[in-house]
Amino acid sequence: GNPAISYYDATSGNLKYVRATDADGTTWGAPLVLESTGTVGQYTSMKIVNGNPAISYYDVTQSALKFIRANDVDGTTWAASVMPDNAGATGQYTSLQVINGNPAISYYNVTATALMYVRANDPDGTSWSVPDTLDNTGSIGQYTSLCVVNGNPAVSYYDVTSTALTFIRALDASGTTWNTPLTD
Repeated sequence: GNPAISYYDATSGNLKYVRATDADGTTWGAPLVLESTGTVGQYTSMKIVNGNPAISYYDVTQSALKFIRANDVDGTTWAASVMPDNAGATGQYTSLQVINGNPAISYYNVTATALMYVRANDPDGTSWSVPDTLDNTGSIGQYTSLCVVNGNPAVSYYDVTSTALTFIRALDASGTTWNTPLTD
């Protein structure tokens, strides 16, 4: 019931989490360092996943997409992070959402200049499926926003090559097959 924020601390290069001590967000607790090995925590996206706060983010040092979930509803303790994708420099511009009961992430793969999507195999996000490339026609996939549209996952994102807003929607509730992207 209290506001919370995930963020990248540029001074220390760490992923941090802070939660308000009241429902209005007028007072805040001390920030927690969730990960501090190397430069980690850019492009955070936070949601409630299976009742607890969870964060997707980019690990600069490992050039990888990462996911971490709290062990409790207040986010006072956290499980170890997992790496849903580490194929090349991948994981920028993350957008975390719960899709058909499991966490899912849309993100940008720098190496492939592509829009990517990956969904967990379980409600807590401890195991992840193989990532899918949703669009790679040019430099595609920055500034992703993952949501549910008419029961299916959908992603809006920036097409750098065409300098256009683009949208793609899955044909099923889990996001295993996708429509052709639409450009504004």
